[in-house]
Amino acid sequence: MNDSSPNRITRLSTAAAAGVLLWISRTLLALLVSYPILLAVRASGMGSGPEGDAVLFQPGSLLLLELLRIGAPWLTAALRVALLLAFLSAILELVPLAVALDLLWLPGRTLLERVTRAIRLFPAFLVLSAIALLVQAALLLAASLLGAALKPALSSADERLQSIAPIALIGLGLLAGGWFGGVLDIARARLVQRAPGERGARAAFAHALLCLRRRPFVVLAGVYPSVAGSALGCLGAAWLLTRLAPAGPSNVALAFAAHQLAVLFSIAWRVRWLGAALSSSAESD
Repeated sequence: MNDSSPNRITRLSTAAAAGVLLWISRTLLALLVSYPILLAVRASGMGSGPEGDAVLFQPGSLLLLELLRIGAPWLTAALRVALLLAFLSAILELVPLAVALDLLWLPGRTLLERVTRAIRLFPAFLVLSAIALLVQAALLLAASLLGAALKPALSSADERLQSIAPIALIGLGLLAGGWFGGVLDIARARLVQRAPGERGARAAFAHALLCLRRRPFVVLAGVYPSVAGSALGCLGAAWLLTRLAPAGPSNVALAFAAHQLAVLFSIAWRVRWLGAALSSSAESD
């Protein structure tokens, strides 16, 4: 065994640990978000039969539409609570993300040290997330406004061009938003790499923009494979679920397993990009 084998094994083990950490946190938070909707379905009584709620997912079942009609008040209230929980979960997810980044950067610390460090970094992570959310919303709004402004100019053009142009502009806005998300991850990586007295969100963001200006294609080539891998996992799970008829417990369990495999696949690509973001931030020093 050569000298690089232990380092390779260490990197693989820390990447696996970071992936499991993100998977557990996301699964628990997703169960928390979905719990109010589950209570609303139970309150409607549509799943009280011998087969439970499996009858709602049978091909051609009208019970699902009946559930939406009868349980509309419960489902509306549950959806509001679920949206609030989803917002809070997205904020709380910043702590496991900081722990995962710290694990990828320095494998030798204890879990208590990592959690303490992540809690200290939480305000800066929250500021960066708010900036990213505002910028991405502005990019999508600019793409939408540009599409509306071009609509009169394309009134005499081919109908296919009129239909494709707004979609293409929104697609460009999404690509730019994904690119900015990569910049945000580099800023988070910078915060994790800094000493306790050098953890400023503004300085980390400026460092990430410097990385983008120096090597824009490195950021582009790093973040988009992660997005494409996540999309591939979701599409693969959706394709598998269309081949199933979840009328029995075995098929429902198989559908859950397919969903979790898709989540693990997307998290693996996410961890890969986080490692690349740490490397890009360190190399820019």
